[in-house]
Formats: sequence, C-alpha cells, structure tokens
Amino acid sequence: MLLKTPSSSSSLCTILFILSSSPSTATSPSCKAQPNTPSWPSVEQWNSLNASISGQLLAPLPPAAVCDNSLPIHNTGACAYVTSQYESSDFHAQDPVSIDQPNWENDACLPVEGVKCDLDAFPRYVVNATSADHVVKAVEFAGEKGVRLIVKGTGHDYLGRSTAPDSLSIWTHNLRGLQWFDSFVPTGCSAEAVPAIKVAAGQRMGEIYEAAAAHGSTVVGGEDPDVGLGGYITGGGHSLISAQYGLAADNILEFEVVTPEGKVETLNECQNQDLFFAFRGGGGSTFGVILSATLKTFPTPSMAWSHLTITQTGVDTDGFWQATAYFHSQLANLTKKGMMGYFNISNIIPANISAPLRLEGGFWILNSSVEAMDATLNPVLDVTKDSFLVNVAHSTQLVPNLYDWWKVVYPAGAVNTDSVLGSRLLDEKSLSVPLPDLAKALRSSYPNLVLLGNLVIGPGVWDAKPSGGLGSMTPAWRKAIVHMIVPVVWNPHNDTLKSEQTNLLTRTYVEALRKLAPDSGCYLNEADVNEPDLPHAFWGDNYERLLDIKRKYDPEGVFWCAPCVGSQDWKLDDGKLCRN
Repeated sequence: MLLKTPSSSSSLCTILFILSSSPSTATSPSCKAQPNTPSWPSVEQWNSLNASISGQLLAPLPPAAVCDNSLPIHNTGACAYVTSQYESSDFHAQDPVSIDQPNWENDACLPVEGVKCDLDAFPRYVVNATSADHVVKAVEFAGEKGVRLIVKGTGHDYLGRSTAPDSLSIWTHNLRGLQWFDSFVPTGCSAEAVPAIKVAAGQRMGEIYEAAAAHGSTVVGGEDPDVGLGGYITGGGHSLISAQYGLAADNILEFEVVTPEGKVETLNECQNQDLFFAFRGGGGSTFGVILSATLKTFPTPSMAWSHLTITQTGVDTDGFWQATAYFHSQLANLTKKGMMGYFNISNIIPANISAPLRLEGGFWILNSSVEAMDATLNPVLDVTKDSFLVNVAHSTQLVPNLYDWWKVVYPAGAVNTDSVLGSRLLDEKSLSVPLPDLAKALRSSYPNLVLLGNLVIGPGVWDAKPSGGLGSMTPAWRKAIVHMIVPVVWNPHNDTLKSEQTNLLTRTYVEALRKLAPDSGCYLNEADVNEPDLPHAFWGDNYERLLDIKRKYDPEGVFWCAPCVGSQDWKLDDGKLCRN
C-alpha cells in the first residue's frame, strides 16, 4: 500500500472534541454554513462524520493557545516551548492548523505569554486524513452540508490558502508513502517507461529527495526541505534544476486525486486530461485534493558552483545599480549557456539602508567543471569590475553530488513573520532595455530589505514537452529568464504599517517590474494577492480554460479560495462566504 497510517500524531495538537454548535435544519443555497446559525451541522452530524473516518476528526486549538492565560490549557512551560519552535516550518507542518505566516490568521494566536487568542480565526474542525477514504468523506460532508472546505499540507503558503475561519480543513500531512519505479508507464497509457517515484501528499521535499537519492536520483522539487507536495506542484514549482529539466509540473506523470464530487480519480495524459491540465499549474485547493503524485526522476547531477558578491563602494549607490542592471542584462546569455542560481540584492545589515548594498548569490552549471563555469561567468564579472564603481568577488568549486550539497546549503528557512510577496517573470526583452532604464526599474522595485532573483528558467522550461502537454501555469514561464521576488514585512497587529507595506508592494515595488515586463506574468505561489489583472498575471491565456474546468467539476463551489480560479463566483463579506 502506498498510503500508511502514522504511528503517532503531533503531541502539541490539543483536541477539544466536539465543540458545541447550533442544530442544523438546512443548508443555505447561496452561502456557506456558519457556526451558531441553523445552517451549521449539528453535533450529531459532526459525530457521524467522525465515526465514518475512524475518529480522525479533530477540533484543535492553535499551538500558541497554551500562552493565553484565560484558557484552561494555559501552561507557562508549554508556552515557552511553543515560542522556541515558532520559527520552525517543521513545527507548523506537524500541527493541524498552524501555518508559517501568522498574518493569514490575522495574528490571532501568537506565542506571547498572556496574549489573548481569537480562536474563531481558525478552522473549526480538521480531518486528519490518513487514507483516501478520509478525504472522500470530508469532501462529501462539506459538499452536502455547505461547509467551507480548505486543504492544509504543511502551511507553507504565501497566499494564505491553507487556513480559513469557520471551515472544515483536510490535513494531508499524514498521507504517507513513497514508491520507487525503475520504469513507470502512466495507468492506461502506452507511453515510454521512465524512472519515477510515487509520492503521497503528506511527504515533504526533504523526504522525497532522500528517497530518490537512495536510487542515485533526484526530482525537480522545492528548495526548502519542508515544502509540501500539493501547493508546490499545483502552482507549477521552480527548482534548483528546473532550468535544465523543466518546472515541477512539467515532470508529473500521474496524479491520484479526490474530486469535488468525492470521487477518487487517476489523472494522466490518457485519462481525465482536463483535470490533469488543471492540477499542473492551476493552483491548489481549487480542483480537488491530491492523494499522490508520480514524478519523473533524473540521475543526481554534479555541478560547478560559484559564490558571487557585487558590493557598493562609497556612499553613492548609482554605481551599484548600474552594475546590477548590467549583470541582469547578461542573464539571458548566461542561462543559455546552462547557468542557473539564486541571488539577492540587499543591505549587508538587513533593513539598515545606510549600509552598503550588495548583490550576492550562488550560481551553478550542472555536470560541468570549474573551468567551464569560470569561462562562462568571468567575462561578465570582468566588465562589471572595470566599468562600474563596485567591488566584485567570486569563487568556484566542484560539487560532486547535488543532494549532498543541498542538505548543507539549504536547511529549512525561518518562518513566523508577517509578510507577503510580489513577483514578476522578466523575459529577454525586458532585460534588454537601455541600462539606465533597467537600473531605474530594479532600484524602484527594491523595498529597502531584500530583492530576490531566481535564475531557475532555461531550455528545460522554454522547450518543455511534458507528458500530457504543457500545464496550466502562465505561458510567461516559457519566455522568461529570471523570476524576481519582492517581500515586504511588518510587525504583528500594526495595521497602519501593514497597509503601508502592502500598498507599496502592489503600487510601487512590483509595479516597477510590471512596467518593465508588461506582457509577462508571475509565479502564482510567490505572487501578490492584490496583483492587478490577477487571472492574466497568474495564468495568462490558460485562465478561461481553467475557469471552464472549475465550473464543470465543481459547480457547487465545494472548494473555494482566493486568489484562485473561480474565486470571483463567491464573495467573502464580513466573514460570510456567499455566491457572488
């Protein structure tokens, strides 16, 4: 069996089974059910659901509730422990309701001793799914009773889709299993057999990489070991190796899913082709729940890896931005030669705008040599040093095994920050404007914190020929050179600063990149939720087809999230979700 029941669940999950609620008489045809109204399922109905899934229905409190001294579970020692763990993405992944970015729960229950928690900000119930049948029963219940339904894997979601108040949540963390295939052919197909790994929805990237490495292989997967499978792949998924092998969604051979009707279906190039298209880039929590995905694998590569810094000299930043613009103007040529990497533009002292600016990053060419890497990068760095007022330093080394290197260089990142992102995919045309214009755009997009560059696009993305045809992510990926990300942050419960920062993100920082690449789009998993012309930016010309698929398979809106395909069919007003 692929899916296995874990031996234990999170010890920090406080089960309050079952919360009281008002009796249910009928579900409103136009609005989702709300607690303490006649539309909300009765205690008996919740208990019936619990019995049908072998007692896997939870009514958990958020982990920081132990810090609220007005609650009976208050515990100072437990609060100290939760506080110590709150920046760990692994901690949030193993909790049924906690997520990486608390702003998506309105900072409703933070780990500060004595702070009051707003428990209404979290899902009312959670199905701790350990089998396909548990997911089926949850979807059927939500559809029949009109309860808002969400899906949480790890809680690593920059758009806040894995949490919602007054909802039933399907927690896929405990859908476990990994199965290796030396040669895999999608079910019912006659395609060429390829090495692959079948992965249950609850497995995280670190676990998937480890399992593939045991066979001398790797997959196109996320950078962070705690990234989950569902949201990452349904958004498209860029990777350390995507420039050569394509996006994660380009390398999916087959899905097992539960549809909005509560049916278990296999999706691949030979069956359910429209859903197979939608699940590969159409966004998570929209078309159903992934039970498993079968991913194409590749031999683990070696690489030549360079560490690079370009640093401002003196107090004038003009030279730095000119040098940065020149470096960006060369990215198209560099990626055509096989180079990929991650870089950032920031102050040496984070958020200290008086400190020198620098561009710093790691760049690599797979299965290459130090000599070849330096021959690719050095001509660009020589011009940068000779033409602009900056300091340039770089060193190159041979990395014999990508997986062994990744384990050291990319540990799980810190979380628990109130923040949102914006992004833009920049193509060769946008990077070929006059250098003063490019420098101005990059400078205008810099939020005095950090500007992130992801050189994760190349021939593998441009020329992808995936099983079942191209997926549903924006076609802008197929022309892009670099994926730029702008983050903004603010202090919890500071609505003034939040409004200021989110407005700057949409109207100033990302707007500068939109003007630079007006015909492009963005990576929906790392995008601004207030993105103007959002459907086109996220999905381009694929949106109308996706909307048709959404309305065909989910006419009742069993799954709803924002910003998601079909979200305009419903309106969230003062906590009430109703048909628009």
